[in-house]
Amino acid sequence: MLYAVVFLFSLVSCPTILTALCTLNNVTVTGQLGCGDRALKNVVVELREHDSLDPDDSLNKTTSNSKGYFMVYGEECEIGGIEPYLRITHNCEDGVLNEHCVIVDEFPIPADRIDKTYQMGIVSLNIARNNHKKTCH
Repeated sequence: MLYAVVFLFSLVSCPTILTALCTLNNVTVTGQLGCGDRALKNVVVELREHDSLDPDDSLNKTTSNSKGYFMVYGEECEIGGIEPYLRITHNCEDGVLNEHCVIVDEFPIPADRIDKTYQMGIVSLNIARNNHKKTCH
């Protein structure tokens, strides 16, 4: 019985101990999305954080405005800092909008932009990138 009580106590107190050891980091990312020669509106932009031992975390998400601009902010308490990246879901294929495809591109955020604003500028979604996934129907 004593072992069960100790085990239950360790499960309850472990998150509290981990929270005390973590560091709260944040990042803001801004940019403008384009496809060919036009701005992309209503594109989902998700700020995510890479985790080694468990699934990646979604910190926040937004959609681009009528001129393709977006701004997303997120924060997380991690031991050893955060490894953020953007996941952009769109349908820009080789500079043309393809309503039959859903394309997901991931963009790493430089470590020196943690606790700051990362200004991506114009992001052309014409070009396939690392972690480029396309599903068409």
